[in-house]
Amino acid sequence: MRSNRPFRLVVKPEGVFLAVEGTAKEVVLAEVLAYIRSRDIQDYDAEAVLRAVNEKPQDPVRIADRRDDLDRPAMIEVRPSDDGLKAELRITEPLGKPWPTVEACKAEMGRKGVSFGIDEGALRKTIEDRRAGEWVGVARGVAPVDGKDAEFIFKVDLEPARPKAVDDSRVDMKDLGTVVNVIKGQELLEKKPAVISQDGTSVFGKTLKARLAKDKNIPAGTNTVISDDGLHLFSVIDGCVKIKDNRVCVLPVFEVSGDVDYGTGNIQFVGDVVVKGTIREGFEVSAGGGITVGGVVEGATVACEGDMVVRGGLRGMGKARVQVKGNLSATYVDQAWVRCGRDLVVADVIMHSDVGARGTVNTITGKKGIIVGGKIQAGCEIRCEVLGNEMGTRTEVVVGIPPEILEEKSQLQQNQKELEGKLGEIVSNVGYLKKIEALGRLDDQKREVLLKLTRAQFQLQAQLGVIKDKLAALEVDMDRNRTEGRVSVHRSVYPGVAVTIRGVTYLVRDKMDFISFMYIDGEVKPRPFQ
Repeated sequence: MRSNRPFRLVVKPEGVFLAVEGTAKEVVLAEVLAYIRSRDIQDYDAEAVLRAVNEKPQDPVRIADRRDDLDRPAMIEVRPSDDGLKAELRITEPLGKPWPTVEACKAEMGRKGVSFGIDEGALRKTIEDRRAGEWVGVARGVAPVDGKDAEFIFKVDLEPARPKAVDDSRVDMKDLGTVVNVIKGQELLEKKPAVISQDGTSVFGKTLKARLAKDKNIPAGTNTVISDDGLHLFSVIDGCVKIKDNRVCVLPVFEVSGDVDYGTGNIQFVGDVVVKGTIREGFEVSAGGGITVGGVVEGATVACEGDMVVRGGLRGMGKARVQVKGNLSATYVDQAWVRCGRDLVVADVIMHSDVGARGTVNTITGKKGIIVGGKIQAGCEIRCEVLGNEMGTRTEVVVGIPPEILEEKSQLQQNQKELEGKLGEIVSNVGYLKKIEALGRLDDQKREVLLKLTRAQFQLQAQLGVIKDKLAALEVDMDRNRTEGRVSVHRSVYPGVAVTIRGVTYLVRDKMDFISFMYIDGEVKPRPFQ
């Protein structure tokens, strides 16, 4: 007997019997009596009921006489779920009548409108097991499967600029990740296709509509390409990623509409950078192409692989470091460190700065054309209107050898000296171990050391060979630049100026006008302006 009650009534010709499950841990007498009364049995033997509850005998206990008017058929209840995806059935056990058949249960379900997903096996088992008073799932619909919209998974970070964490307690307010750099062929986003919807069916046989999925087209913008399968978007150039008009674009130029400051953070870009305003003190701008600045470069760090144009000037404040692989033009340069891979053109003045250009330094193009204070180096020529000033400010100009070559030569010579020192120690140790080996006293451990030292010796010799080749190439380059070199002053040069050409220095002691300094017969000599 399976039921939610551990007891049941059994009707036989000889009377009404009470059966109590022997395995039941606790049977409440009040519940048993209430159930007996609910079946309209009033004249029952209370002592017999108590004995059945307490003793739980294997055979049912007779508790009342058999009366035909007390017989009750089974009651079948059907309860569909609110969403129509499930239906349950409960049978109240009959009294003196047979249990309902599967067909009778299905008929009652039909009267409730339940016609789909009927589980005849569950119905049959409920009846066979006499599961009375228990709700049993007997029908199940098919739930609709909503479609899933197509979605895009970005392969680059397009989140708003935010400070990068330095550690658990600090962030770098200058490192905002403003620029999203990508290279040609890099994937920008992936499309996850829409998942098709599937309609469902309720236990009433009605169609349950699923939400339809929405497809999306990849928002391909300028300088991007969609893959053949339509699921990936790639960049066709090196540049920065921007969302323009709801499309993903890659731009070859990164533009800052105002200043480079705490609002933008540092800028690092693979292409050209255009700054409409000023690059503020303490910030950094690096470009794989050129840089154009509409305002001023303050005490900032700036580097680019191409040309640089500063419509204002370089107000270095002793902090600015500007390194340009191509040409550089500016209105003025004041207290800045500048290195230029080609020509430097300044309209007005270069003041108290450390400036080096591989080609020419030219200030004649502007109104003032002054060079005063600091050190100016050029690989070929320095041209200006005025060199120095009436106060005799120390001004050093050097031409003939580009500053980068001198710096590279110095670094290579330092590296050569360090490697030769290490090589000398290794050669000495190798020689000592080989003497021991010749005497037959070299054990396995020392033999392993000898092998390692020998390999290190060959590596150092190879590195020194590379350095010597580079130094030889630099010497050739330096000799070529020495044949050129000129300092030309269109108006006046003042005392306090030191002119060095091909390693020979000329100190200006008197004011001179319309003059050029050239290397002639081993000396630096002033000549009429050329």
